[in-house]
Amino acid sequence: MCQKKVKSPGSDILYDVCVVGAGVFGSCTAYHLSKFPDLDICLVGPGEPEKKSRKEAVFGCHYDEGRITRVVSDVKTDQLLAYRSTLKFNQLERESGLKIFSEVGYGIVGVLIGAYAIEVKSGDEFCDKNGIDYEILDEKSASEKWSYFVPPKNFTGRLVGKLSGYLSIRNLVRAAQVFASNNGVHHKDIVATSIHKIGDMFQIKLADDTIINSKKIVLACGSFTNFFDFPLQKPLHLELIGTSVMKFEISEEDYQLTKDFPSMNYRYDPKNGDVYLYILPPIQYPNGKYYIKLGHTVNYPAEGFEQSLGTLEEVKDWYCMEDYTPARDHFTKYFKQMFPSIVPVSVQLDHCVISLTKTGRQYIGFDSENVLVEAGGNGVSAKMGLEIGNICANSIVKGEWDYDLDEIDFRIVYKK
Repeated sequence: MCQKKVKSPGSDILYDVCVVGAGVFGSCTAYHLSKFPDLDICLVGPGEPEKKSRKEAVFGCHYDEGRITRVVSDVKTDQLLAYRSTLKFNQLERESGLKIFSEVGYGIVGVLIGAYAIEVKSGDEFCDKNGIDYEILDEKSASEKWSYFVPPKNFTGRLVGKLSGYLSIRNLVRAAQVFASNNGVHHKDIVATSIHKIGDMFQIKLADDTIINSKKIVLACGSFTNFFDFPLQKPLHLELIGTSVMKFEISEEDYQLTKDFPSMNYRYDPKNGDVYLYILPPIQYPNGKYYIKLGHTVNYPAEGFEQSLGTLEEVKDWYCMEDYTPARDHFTKYFKQMFPSIVPVSVQLDHCVISLTKTGRQYIGFDSENVLVEAGGNGVSAKMGLEIGNICANSIVKGEWDYDLDEIDFRIVYKK
């Protein structure tokens, strides 16, 4: 690949494309745009704060070490995007020098009904089609593999060993930014507060009152898309859900016991509440400690495990909340049920915000000429980020949809 000639960030540049939002989608888009040698690209968005505080203008869901990645899904477009993203992880690791993907496998265990049955069937078909081996799990085989783990009674399960496991989502964002910056992308580590079209270009105002100019815009602002003065026809139809995860610190001894555990989705007792949890295997965090992480993948509004959020202040309050008793009690109960022999050294509750779209698919498309929107991860899109960035980079450069999936599946829906 040709190394592009890098201009000084201080020079008077009219950028070809400015990507606003430096989370997963935005950083991966900048990564792919940096491979166009004749374009001047800017990425705007702050990095991860040392400590969450309400004084921060925005937050990101990538402030973590573990996100499940898998090719098994009940959504066929998600399967394909995850598959193509996963095939690109090794290249980005080589380009950036950062570890991103841990291929520890992915398991699903639960009673074979509803969406879970669809996921199992669809996953089997995808794996068969693409030559990906999987194993059928039952109580005997699960017990032999993981003597410390108690699965649901009478479950049906699958274990996929290849192209599945977890991502350091923090490192995915860093890696994309490192490569992009090394290849000429100018990263403005600050929030964009407004964007206005002036003639044939866009003026992007930053939080320090700096103005930058660009011919084209990619909006990749996640849960914060509707809260700033951006050039959208109407606010996007995004339902913002405050959700929680809990990290259970385990001892070195328990790490040695459980280090062979895969990432997993776990459906328990569908006749009594349809509890649907996800489990990240023990991961070593930057503090040197090992944590097993639990989260939930189905809405629980009645139980209060999550909250619907409508304003910027509500979103910031949720991100910065230190504790939340309903979620803490919920995760503690099921950790004890699934891992009865493991006594956590400590627990840590964390919070993030999921953007749910009207269609259940990601929004990827043009809001207007030269303004491309990518938003709405639906709580499952981290594993697809590299390929979504590829779609957006090629489409904004070409000025129209440029991918082999149907554009209608990713159409933008606006609030009425």
